[in-house]
Amino acid sequence: MQDVIRQIEAEESDAFSFEDEFRYILMRLLRDGTLDLLGGQLRNNGDGLEVSDPNGFIVARFGSMSSFVNGLTFQPTEEEGIEFSDENRFIVGRIAPGTAYFGLPAAQGTLTPIAEALLDQQIRTYFKQVLGYGQSLARGYFAKPAISTVQEYQNVMMASGVKSRPGDPGYTPDTFAPLVESDFGDEGETPVSALCNGLVRRAVADGESEADWIMVGAATGRGGRSVEQLSAAPLGEGYYEKTIQTVRDGLAAATKLGKTYSVWAYTWDQGESNYTTTVSTKSAYQYAEYMMAIFDGMTREIVGITGQKFRPYLFTYQVAAHRKYDLDNMSIALAQWRLSRKRPDVVLAAPAYIFPTVEDVLHLTNEASWLLGEYRSRAMYETMVRRSGKWRPLEPVSVDWKSQAIDIKFHVPRGELVLDNALAALTANFGFDIRENGILVTDLISSVSVTAFDTVRISLSRAAAPDSTLSYGRGRPTDPKASGPATGARGNLRDTHGLYDQVQSPLGNTFALHNACVMFEFNRSTGF
Repeated sequence: MQDVIRQIEAEESDAFSFEDEFRYILMRLLRDGTLDLLGGQLRNNGDGLEVSDPNGFIVARFGSMSSFVNGLTFQPTEEEGIEFSDENRFIVGRIAPGTAYFGLPAAQGTLTPIAEALLDQQIRTYFKQVLGYGQSLARGYFAKPAISTVQEYQNVMMASGVKSRPGDPGYTPDTFAPLVESDFGDEGETPVSALCNGLVRRAVADGESEADWIMVGAATGRGGRSVEQLSAAPLGEGYYEKTIQTVRDGLAAATKLGKTYSVWAYTWDQGESNYTTTVSTKSAYQYAEYMMAIFDGMTREIVGITGQKFRPYLFTYQVAAHRKYDLDNMSIALAQWRLSRKRPDVVLAAPAYIFPTVEDVLHLTNEASWLLGEYRSRAMYETMVRRSGKWRPLEPVSVDWKSQAIDIKFHVPRGELVLDNALAALTANFGFDIRENGILVTDLISSVSVTAFDTVRISLSRAAAPDSTLSYGRGRPTDPKASGPATGARGNLRDTHGLYDQVQSPLGNTFALHNACVMFEFNRSTGF
């Protein structure tokens, strides 16, 4: 069909008409600028455009300050997101980060979450990013000298280094280099290289091709920072934003090479600073809220940057430093464990009390930092590569509390339960204690023993009070001000996984990767 534009010379309202080859009118341009589409009209209304039906009724208006379609109004708002209102300016819908509804005001309507990227739906891109985030242990403070100095696989980092962040001097934003560790001031071996290298080693041992598993490692946190300071602005100090920029730069570096890129996992090493200061929260609830706001926020931004359709997993440790700061509670450790029990995307790889420390009895040795990464590599491999289900640590699942004894059943990752000093120096009652009305009762536990592959029995010298709390790994108020396996708050319950899973460090030492029990509490009234 050939379109012919014919100017109308007759005294009509038409300025031009558009006809097909048979001279049937397709649309008309009227003298007042209105475009007549035969099924409706489009005209200038002074502040935008109006659309009317064949009867002249306006069905839509698009303006700079407000717009509407069939009575539904769109207008600018100071709130983040988009609001929909009717002709009487009542809000009938909203789309904003994390939530969406339509049909009723928010106070009356049922909120429908915006569809997010799905968990456990990861797609193997050429480059797979691991973002190590947190405070000093995430950065390898005092873990010197660095020991993962040779890349045995094809894993990479930004060319300026695994600890280099956007905005740091010498940061290289668009180029990869082999993933290795190096010393930088007080910082040495981070857990990131061991995680990435251990993951590839396990995949290759299971028949995967090394070329299919190219990880990108980055440690973007900052030592001595609370969960608040590591949060997004305005609460945080900018390290969250640097981490997001790292993702943009990683994508750019991959794109420059003609390769695909996605973010597979976060790691989290933080909690010590929330035990130390008076301005940072020690509330288990508030800490969990802040912690997950960080990673839920990162996920929302990252899927928008990379276009990936899956959520990264979060692989955390369990902080064990409360006694270092003379505290008789472990609220942050409990928050981290509870999150791993409730959130399907949060995986607790290991409690920190089993990892040897330097002289300050707080920061990890270089080999211990590497070992933390190895424990994470196993958790990530089983969860994301082998897909044998979300990794769960050695943790309690039920408590049967009677007057003469307490029987505790555990989830045992591999093998059977053992009470010994293989992972930590022996401590009173192997780490179990009971408090009545918040007061430690040292003579209430008469013995602790393993009665089945998954069960521990705590024998009591008398019936415990109804308000009693059983703890593991909490320590006592008279214990040293320390963390770590020698003198810190700790326990002696483990499984025998290490009989079947052993790793060799870059220093040539062999470690049996037994799983240590998480630090936990059980209150007779409220449970775990």
